[in-house]
Amino acid sequence: MLPPSSPALASRLRVCFVAAPLMARSGVYRSTLDLVAEARSRGLDWSAVVGLRAAAAGVSSPAAGVREVEVLQHGLGVVDEVAQLLLDSPEVREADVVVTLVTQSDVAAARLRSPLGPAWVAWVRGLPWPAQGEQTLLRRHVLRLVETRALRAAADVWATTPVLADAVAAARRPELVPAGVPAAPRLSRGEASGRLVWAARLDVDKRPRAFADLVAATGVPGAMYGHGPLEAELRREAPAGLSVRGWADPAALWTDAAVFVGTASREAFGRSAVEAALAGVPVVLGDAYGAAPLLVTDDELRRRFVLPVDDPRPWATAVRDLVSDADLRRWLSDHVHANASTLTIGRSVDAVLARLGHLGRVGQGAA
Repeated sequence: MLPPSSPALASRLRVCFVAAPLMARSGVYRSTLDLVAEARSRGLDWSAVVGLRAAAAGVSSPAAGVREVEVLQHGLGVVDEVAQLLLDSPEVREADVVVTLVTQSDVAAARLRSPLGPAWVAWVRGLPWPAQGEQTLLRRHVLRLVETRALRAAADVWATTPVLADAVAAARRPELVPAGVPAAPRLSRGEASGRLVWAARLDVDKRPRAFADLVAATGVPGAMYGHGPLEAELRREAPAGLSVRGWADPAALWTDAAVFVGTASREAFGRSAVEAALAGVPVVLGDAYGAAPLLVTDDELRRRFVLPVDDPRPWATAVRDLVSDADLRRWLSDHVHANASTLTIGRSVDAVLARLGHLGRVGQGAA
């Protein structure tokens, strides 16, 4: 049982993050490594266990305090495998607080509520059940019920964005503990006008075809970064002016970028958008984009550049307006850069520590 906590005591807690299974070394993977690295640089005793599929895309990045394991099972069996991983991991056994980062880890931790005690937190990093059309109605209902029960068993539940918090509120109202990206130099003040950038997994929910259509409609050249199941098709069908480039070093994405475009219909946080904004690149985002209300807080800018995902017309207008108006690009660049500066990985560590300071008063959860 954790003692009543405080900010000072929170800094002494041994914290272990668990994310299993991950299908790719992308957003959650990179954020976990960044979080542990920042914490350990401050002398905090934080670690992570990351479970990856054998075919997980991306390059492994060995880091102090982070252990990668392979996850083999699928379906219901993966929950049993992750539960055993929790029981067998010395990092988990030695931790004062265990923080799970993906749905299957939440459900596995809920099964082990007695061994983990009140020191288990579910940090929701993505919508924890399938969206409409992604699974059958019955399977969606079952998965939502199982994850709802898991969230209600946790000592505390966090979400990275207001959009995500609202999406899971029916199961359990989470506390807002934002994710973050590494601090980086500002590269732009809106000077560039000639290249659109899109960066995400090339899959249906990220809507890469909408970006391809936008390039075709506006005539503004575009660069698409990422891998995924739609990659070969997009390379074949790319309109004139669009290059499909795979992944690249983040710094290379923003050099000479005029506008970052985030078309996703389902984006819990949106690391690439935050990285772009931190570099000073203006952004145009869908209204389902998790980071949108954190990056674009001015009413007029929100109306013009946080757009409905089901209507392509305002997207073309937004891009044309930005490409043709240097003052508008500068205004949006300054605005999103200032907001992104509050979404660094250092600020995320601060937010975790602040919330850990409440754990002793949270009690056994809201089951």
